[in-house]
Amino acid sequence: MIARVFRRFQALSIGLLLGPAIVASLPGNAAAWVAAQVPLRSYCAARIVSLSRVGGSAQRSPQPGGMPGEPGGAATIWRYELAGDLPTALSVQLTMQTANGWYSTVAPAVKLLEDNGLYLSAQARFKRAQVHSPAQFFELPLAAGPPKYIWVSQVGYADSVPTVPCPAMWIASKKHGAKEIVHVVRGARKIAALNAVKRLNPSVYDPHARPAVGAVASAKAIPEPASAKTCRRPFRRAKVKEVMPPSYPTYYAENHEYLIASAAVLVEVGPHGSVVGRMLEAPSGLPRFDGNALYAASQSAYSPAIGLCLPVPGYYTFAVEYSPE
Repeated sequence: MIARVFRRFQALSIGLLLGPAIVASLPGNAAAWVAAQVPLRSYCAARIVSLSRVGGSAQRSPQPGGMPGEPGGAATIWRYELAGDLPTALSVQLTMQTANGWYSTVAPAVKLLEDNGLYLSAQARFKRAQVHSPAQFFELPLAAGPPKYIWVSQVGYADSVPTVPCPAMWIASKKHGAKEIVHVVRGARKIAALNAVKRLNPSVYDPHARPAVGAVASAKAIPEPASAKTCRRPFRRAKVKEVMPPSYPTYYAENHEYLIASAAVLVEVGPHGSVVGRMLEAPSGLPRFDGNALYAASQSAYSPAIGLCLPVPGYYTFAVEYSPE
């Protein structure tokens, strides 16, 4: 029996991975399946989980932090989404490294709303309790170039200055993100991508939303953070150092059931490299496979993510393909 491990990094590019609970829609050993998961810890009241460019340059504000000699108002508009643990309203500060410098922007009043999702993976339907924001927007001067890394650096009460610091739990732009598995081919059999998870009900976050006129915060240039100057690579993803090999459940072979299954576990790695949370990112729907993947992921050893040259909490996707071959 074979259990192959595919290791890929999770840059938190989609919010569906951050819910505090997951419930299988299947009968049987669902209680044990859920109990094997450990809710993710909260290191900040809000986390940025997606980033996309709305369009080309726009004339949205008189002076969006433009560089000298740059046409007033010329900027690129960016859409982002926040996730949190509880429905609330916050003020947030975003800090980012762009292609040509460092920038910061403040959103004074962001609503975090209950956004429970129903999902379909390659092999299971499941639910997740979630809290997300509607689409938020900011603009960057053209000279800044696109964001490379971005995170929530401070939070506060709505309509107040955000002052509570958060660790640099960054996400990378698509260009700087990790390569994802597309297909695994075994002989003539093609197995769907392990991260092919589709949301079945609408979300409060509209990935195609566009900003209202005059509702876009401007990002301003800031000095490079001091700690970012202390190493060659200020941002690095969490990595697996030693894999606990998963195993094909003997139950199926003993009962002459020869199944092919895949499961992916989102592992939360603390700043010291310890596993502090684990959730099924893409369940197989079969508790024995999912439980084995959760166990193997939790018993593997990891190195923490690096943000601004310092160890920070991060996420790693531990994906397994099970085959009776």
